[in-house]
Amino acid sequence: MRMTILAAAALAASAAHAEEPGFLFDALRLPKYHMAWDRLVKDVQPTPDWLLHFMHNFDGAAGELKAVTIDGKPFKLSYVCKPEDCAGHKFEVLFEENGSRAFGALGGKDEPPAFFGNPTEAQQDALTKAIRPVAAAETPQPKSE
Repeated sequence: MRMTILAAAALAASAAHAEEPGFLFDALRLPKYHMAWDRLVKDVQPTPDWLLHFMHNFDGAAGELKAVTIDGKPFKLSYVCKPEDCAGHKFEVLFEENGSRAFGALGGKDEPPAFFGNPTEAQQDALTKAIRPVAAAETPQPKSE
């Protein structure tokens, strides 16, 4: 009986982990992230063509969802960027851990970020650090679906 309970618990934990999205386009197929994303991006005006394309079909250069902690609270951070110019044109998105709310920053290496979703100062700092390119050897490579 004890082994059955342990096996069931392990299976449930494995299933929950399997449901965790890997990349932004994976997350946006889940209702909790999709609704938060929709509320966020409707305020991005003017909306760049490459972001409109991604919003339409979730096809584009996007990053993995990474767990971050801001002011002691857990979040998921990812991005989508303009193909062939990720450092210059990027939209960072920060989801509350439960996916109910999202915050964003649109910018790139040569322009300061514009913030969406009314992020706190600490959230703005995290989004700004994420949107700024790092040394080329350290820049994460986006994955296209």
